[in-house]
Amino acid sequence: MELFRDPVIANDGRVYEREANTKWINEHGTSPFTREPLQLSELQPDDHLRQLAARHRNSVVSYNAQPSTVTLPPLRTGSRNANRIHPQGTTDATATAPVNTKCTSIPPNIILNASTNFSAALTTMSSTYAAPTGSPIPSNNHYYIVRKISVNTYGYYVIRSNSFIDLYGYLYRDPFNATLPTVNLLMQNDDSDGRGQFLMQGLLSSSLYNLVVTTYSPNVTGPFSISVSGPEPVIIQ
Repeated sequence: MELFRDPVIANDGRVYEREANTKWINEHGTSPFTREPLQLSELQPDDHLRQLAARHRNSVVSYNAQPSTVTLPPLRTGSRNANRIHPQGTTDATATAPVNTKCTSIPPNIILNASTNFSAALTTMSSTYAAPTGSPIPSNNHYYIVRKISVNTYGYYVIRSNSFIDLYGYLYRDPFNATLPTVNLLMQNDDSDGRGQFLMQGLLSSSLYNLVVTTYSPNVTGPFSISVSGPEPVIIQ
């Protein structure tokens, strides 16, 4: 998937490529996602995401001589919080204590053939909820965004965030219920990728998952991008 060149944030909380979204608005006058009225004057430049995309093009991620094998930079150790993994098939996280693991590196010989990316923004228009156990600051006002991830191929997947805001990630089996945030919870992570960014990794079966992106602290907004790497591309909705 091509990185953003000139990203803009719309009032629907989504991030778009300016050229494509301008064409859509000129033709339809609505948000491509919500179909609510949207004007060009309501698009705000996302300078931070544009800089992130530019840096990513020149990042330290390198490809070795073996086709489709990616070598990732080492992750920071001593992160603020452990990666919590709930056994797959557990529908209530309180029924089985989660396993706490330090997510310090990607196992050797893991081949990540494909990466699927998306960008969005937490805004004051985003949904709010009481983040589940693991969030250090209890509050009913954590902004969050949910994206459905359809995995078609069993294998090892890596989900990581990139933003200037301090993010927290949760991965659920479908469905996700914001009023019962521990049900279907598979894994959660705070800071294993360093810089306040989450990194979740593990074996996923062919199934539908829900990725919940929220923040370490309540009442925080800002843009972010997510990458999901694995043996095959995933479908993000």
